[in-house]
Amino acid sequence: MNHGQNPTYLIYGAGALGSVFGGLLQKTGRHVTYAGRGEHFAALQKSGLRITGIWGDHFIPPDAIETLSSMRSECKKFSIILICVKSKDTDDAAKQAASLLEDDGIMVSIQNGLNNWDTVARHVGEERTVGSRVIFGAEIQAPGLARVTVNADDVLLGEPFARVNRPLLQMLQEDLLRSGIPTRVVSKDEIWSAIWEKVLYNCSLNPLGAILEVPYGSLGESEESRGIIRVILEEIFIVMQAKGVRIPHQCSDEFYQYLMKRLLPPTVSHRASMLQDIQRGRMTEIDALNGAICQYARDLGIQTPYNDLLTSLIKFKEKKAFTSLHGQ
Repeated sequence: MNHGQNPTYLIYGAGALGSVFGGLLQKTGRHVTYAGRGEHFAALQKSGLRITGIWGDHFIPPDAIETLSSMRSECKKFSIILICVKSKDTDDAAKQAASLLEDDGIMVSIQNGLNNWDTVARHVGEERTVGSRVIFGAEIQAPGLARVTVNADDVLLGEPFARVNRPLLQMLQEDLLRSGIPTRVVSKDEIWSAIWEKVLYNCSLNPLGAILEVPYGSLGESEESRGIIRVILEEIFIVMQAKGVRIPHQCSDEFYQYLMKRLLPPTVSHRASMLQDIQRGRMTEIDALNGAICQYARDLGIQTPYNDLLTSLIKFKEKKAFTSLHGQ
């Protein structure tokens, strides 16, 4: 199918990140449809979508918000589907969205953690799967209001398995740039390297920030937490080396210096997404981050006691918060 200059977008998972991507794309004039659930999704349908933060203030009025349930049946096919759900929901989301993707369309994983790309490819094929590295932060401040909190680097897009519809991928990059989201298309090797660097970033800061209930900046200020971060990274590098994963940083200490000098400063006020999930009584993405590292390590016969401990502590906090909020 010839998409011309008008690709159609489906935001599958209109939470914080999904709302920012969808709303800013829509402000450029692109046709965007949303799929979601919960209070925030209900509010944006009723009162519109507000985006605020470091990329300015924007508003999509309610009569411009189109959802899957409000679409005409003959239009339910999309050029580009952005999967913006939590990693635990990837399988269900990709399976449900697969029938909505045009034959030469692309499905893009806008997610944290490992194994999401493989899951998407299982449902739509490697030739329609695009991986991304997203390292800007967003949160729902109130139902219907998404705030962009930090941006550590450009959004990266790439083909993790096979060549996709390259003109469409290029158009996605251009649309995101026009929307105000810095974006680059990179090679297969670069996108795999980038997702592992994001895993290192997330595994070292996200669970620790959630357990200690402090913003990322506090983790960098404390000698004790910096020491924990170092050991977390050392364990992950051992697993990466055993799996043959290559990134530009040759050792854990080199990445630690990069983390402290380059990645942490723009995100000092960021609150861990795991902490936000726990406070809302939701499951976190620990199984796609430190938990995935621990599983790889077990399969390889490697010991990762610090990552095992973080995973167990997050799971404890998950269950405690869920029981407190839901009484089960």
